[in-house]
Amino acid sequence: MKALAVTAVLLSSLLVRAPASTRTAPYTYQGTVQAVQPKTASFDLVVGVGFALRVVHMRTSPVTKFTRGGARLSLTDLKPGDVVRAECRMTATGLVADQVEKVEPSNSKQEPVR
Repeated sequence: MKALAVTAVLLSSLLVRAPASTRTAPYTYQGTVQAVQPKTASFDLVVGVGFALRVVHMRTSPVTKFTRGGARLSLTDLKPGDVVRAECRMTATGLVADQVEKVEPSNSKQEPVR
């Protein structure tokens, strides 16, 4: 009987924690902007996955933060070819970006591969 009581207490503690564990972790993508659709408040990002390239479509919301070097931007400031890092979450209707940071290219020049 004592073992049954201990088991019940342990199982109940797991059940209490279950809702917190069902939260989805945020997704972070870094890639090149392929297209910006201001009318639908969304953009497409080309990202590398292993040896393949993928196009990831994500929507924005009125609270999405756009930045570059700490300065505020907007969705219309993004242009095809810009490199961005986007933190987003999965919703029932797809990815929604919570924060988008425009990444500036480094000024260092790479040596050509021979």
